[in-house]
Amino acid sequence: MRPYFGIIQNFFGYPRTATLAALIFFCLLGLTKSTASQVSGHLGKILIRVRNRVNEELLAQVQIQLIRFPDGVVGEQFTGSDGSVQFSGLSVGAFTVRAWRQGYEPGDAHIDLRDGDSSVQNIEISLLPGKQEPNGIGGTISVNTLRVPENARKEFERGMQLLNEKKDFSRSIAAFRRAVERFPGYAQAYFMMGTAQIQINDPSAAEASLRKAIELDSHMTAPYYALAVLMFEQRRYAEEKELLLEAQKLDATDWRWSFELARCDAQQGRWESALRYGLAASGSADAPSKIHLLLADIYANSNRPREAVAELEVFAKLDPKSSYMERVREVLPILRQRSADSAFRPSSAPR
Repeated sequence: MRPYFGIIQNFFGYPRTATLAALIFFCLLGLTKSTASQVSGHLGKILIRVRNRVNEELLAQVQIQLIRFPDGVVGEQFTGSDGSVQFSGLSVGAFTVRAWRQGYEPGDAHIDLRDGDSSVQNIEISLLPGKQEPNGIGGTISVNTLRVPENARKEFERGMQLLNEKKDFSRSIAAFRRAVERFPGYAQAYFMMGTAQIQINDPSAAEASLRKAIELDSHMTAPYYALAVLMFEQRRYAEEKELLLEAQKLDATDWRWSFELARCDAQQGRWESALRYGLAASGSADAPSKIHLLLADIYANSNRPREAVAELEVFAKLDPKSSYMERVREVLPILRQRSADSAFRPSSAPR
């Protein structure tokens, strides 16, 4: 009988390392990978404007997170001086938009993109001034960022446009560099520069930029996630785990830390701890459907085919149109047979 590892090794059409990397890049910082992976025959746009609920003023430097059910986070940007930000290349589906800025209560909105929605869909979000919950869903915006001079802010906005709309990564990096030259404490600019450097496959430069962003604003969690992904690809698992545990202290409610910790341990064959982290991630209301693929992989490698089957069946119900479904349909009968076989012999599986 073939070992379970042989089945799951190419579960998504990749060797194990590439498989897990493919899973994370599927939801990695939509601002770096955009939402191209979500496109399925339809290209939609969402324009978001954020205002102060009290005086109706447009708010700059608001952190915006775009979440698509059931995939999770597919985009993350900051509003410009006009209080707006745009996401493009979106597929049909249900989206949640979350907005937060230091000194304001977080806000959100919901929208469904349907076939035929070719025009830009507009969303208005009003944030109420007040005390923000500590360490919000994406980390707070530092006080220094609120003091960014206008010339640095303009370069940052130019870089964002080049990165997200024109996909001109080299020119966006140059704009972000000018922004940090004008304001060395610009954590967001270093973060966005790091994501652009990821796109041009310059991991050393990206790591330096992301580390600088964390140094300048240790409470902004987005750079931790991008840096963890880089470390995972370089198989620097000990450093990655240390970084993820640090980020988890800042925002224990974010499913991404547990998800990444599960991948990190699974890559090293530490199945019991990988399972603990995976189950913790799946317990979050925001966790995307792909967590069930990771759990299926972990269960199969832990000699627990029945549980692996259950996770794949859950995934199939949540995301029946996923590009992974073809492989899921191929593997399910094999795991079901092994589940049936295991019922007739003692199991040594870790529980």
